[in-house]
Amino acid sequence: MRTKDENKTRLIFEAAVRLIKQTGVGGLTMARLAKEADIATGTLYIYFKNKEELLNELYQTLRKETMDRFFLQVDPSEPYKICLKKVWMNYLKHRIEYYEESFFLEQFYHSAFITPEQKALAEDMKKPVYDLIERGKKEQIIKNYDKEILFSSMLGFLRELVADHIEGRYILNEERIEQGFQVTWDSLKT
Repeated sequence: MRTKDENKTRLIFEAAVRLIKQTGVGGLTMARLAKEADIATGTLYIYFKNKEELLNELYQTLRKETMDRFFLQVDPSEPYKICLKKVWMNYLKHRIEYYEESFFLEQFYHSAFITPEQKALAEDMKKPVYDLIERGKKEQIIKNYDKEILFSSMLGFLRELVADHIEGRYILNEERIEQGFQVTWDSLKT
């Protein structure tokens, strides 16, 4: 049995997210993926036995990488607003720099290919942000609303800002980014 090359796995994953951005999760085929990755279809099946396995491994990899990025340089001992802003900024930067990967994560989450285990992992991705929200509520810094409402209002707003930026409808510069965070902060604070 041939050993798997991590670089080739990464190449396959990158090709998959590009194709999924074009066709959606349901439109991805192994043959088209092999062509996009510039490898033989048989080689692709050495790495992944089928589309479902590929998608689940890709999801697992990107989920971990995403969570690592959200909390870069966040120190829980810092004041609440600073922690929240760092998470907000990390999420914004992640969505811009890894837009196709973010698109895949959302597409996969809402697809028929996600397993109950992967869906549970997706919910686990929210936990650190939920914990930050609960900290703010406990410290009476942010509104005592349901954490899912606060989470959705914050991250949904960010998703829309980034989508408009990526598609050229509203270019984010430093001033607009600061205003965006201020809108989020004003909507959350008590």
